[in-house]
Amino acid sequence: MMARTEDVSLLYVEDDAAIRENLLVFLKRRFGQVWQADNGLDGLRLYTERSPDIVMTDIRMPIMDGLAMTHGILRQNNKAPIIITSAHNETDDLLEAIELGISHYLLKPLDTAKMEASLQHCVELVRKARTLGEREANLTEAYQTINSLIDCGEQCIDATIRPHNEVEHQLDQVIEKIVSGNNGYGTHSPASLVVTLTHGLAGQPSWFWYDLGRPGPRLGVSYLEHPALDLTSSDGSHALYYLNDDEPLPEDPLLISFIEHLDLCQEHPRNLVWYRNGSRVVCGLNYPARVTACDAAVIKSLAVQARYLDNLSTQFQQTEEAFLYTITSLARAAEANDEDTGNHILRVGEYCAAICRRIGYSEERATTIAQQSQLHDVGKIHVKPDVLRKPGKLTEEEMLLVREHTLFGAQIIGNHPRLEIARTIALHHHERWDGSGYPYGLRETGIPLEARILSIADTYDALRTSRCYKPAFDHDTACRIILEGDGRTEPTHFDPTLLQTFKKINRGFDEIYERFLTVTSD
Repeated sequence: MMARTEDVSLLYVEDDAAIRENLLVFLKRRFGQVWQADNGLDGLRLYTERSPDIVMTDIRMPIMDGLAMTHGILRQNNKAPIIITSAHNETDDLLEAIELGISHYLLKPLDTAKMEASLQHCVELVRKARTLGEREANLTEAYQTINSLIDCGEQCIDATIRPHNEVEHQLDQVIEKIVSGNNGYGTHSPASLVVTLTHGLAGQPSWFWYDLGRPGPRLGVSYLEHPALDLTSSDGSHALYYLNDDEPLPEDPLLISFIEHLDLCQEHPRNLVWYRNGSRVVCGLNYPARVTACDAAVIKSLAVQARYLDNLSTQFQQTEEAFLYTITSLARAAEANDEDTGNHILRVGEYCAAICRRIGYSEERATTIAQQSQLHDVGKIHVKPDVLRKPGKLTEEEMLLVREHTLFGAQIIGNHPRLEIARTIALHHHERWDGSGYPYGLRETGIPLEARILSIADTYDALRTSRCYKPAFDHDTACRIILEGDGRTEPTHFDPTLLQTFKKINRGFDEIYERFLTVTSD
């Protein structure tokens, strides 16, 4: 006898009420859901609305016969299992049904054994189709996810590459994309994800734990202590496993130690994918269903993406450090021609950053201005040291030469986009709000804002620093000169809005001056 199947539904279409009611009792004992109709038109409507797994229909019925209904059903689903029953053994009907591709043709009165065999065969067809469909869906989802990872990589190539302290954010965006559900993978994503980042350094990497069941940004999620695994070991340095609950762990000491660590943390993983390549690990844990090679391909693709971001971030960091080192070296080379001003360039950068933060600049923008402001006096390389260090009043000719350092600075820095701020500051930091500055006599907002910021910072530090022609002033005296004037320096030289900002935060300038007073030039 055919076993009851709760997960398969059936539509039964028969115009003879007595036959229909008798057979419904049989069918309802064997199927979890049975719909009925007494003509082909109602049967086609029910199929369209309910999408039953199996159709069993008579041929000769009013309004629309069974063959016409079968045509309509197969147009919607050409693989629908259909059993046709008929009291008339007519060759034309049989041939048409065969041409349509029906599953079975049964003559009335129905033989129970044959009918059960036909129904069982249709149930098997339904389940095979489901299994195949699930496999195709999983494969499609895996390909979609891998393509999404490739898309993320292309976007990262086009975007600005961030240094070490932001590569985690880049990785978080990649993970957010592949588990968001937009690409189909979200329905079968792991509950937890573990990723290591090396930041391009030798030794043990950093571990990052992602709880993918938690909504919102996942960056920095760390709900477990990091496992004490020696990922510098070359043993089993490359491995890819996908394991389900009922499968034994492979003889991989690192994976075994990792699972033992989770057990100690009261975490009992099931259905996992483990990928390791050297010190890099990506592990997906607790999938909602059995993991397959498709899931393993996705994890491996994610590992490649993480490695790409990690390496690119390291390269960016190294390049950025070399860039900043060059800026500082060039600035100090220019400072060597001047009298010993200690850490003037570093302090001025910090003053600029303090003003930038106060007026609402982003931290990134403030840092950039602080770094590039170090080149504000690079043009002094072209000014003779004896002029820069002259204790007395400069002649008009000497003053013209000193003023040219702004033009020389712009020429030295050039027109590279990365140094646009440095060039602007070097060229315009001696312009004054009232138009009395040089080299062009610009006034008010015609002076670039970065140069107006530097003007206050540079003036403050110059007042605080001892020179051959002047003593070092204390903080209060320097502030009074800037805010009230002394005949040489006047408030009208500065942007009034920035002057008010300086008035509010000048105590921070004193702290910066004291902090950098003893900093070495290394």
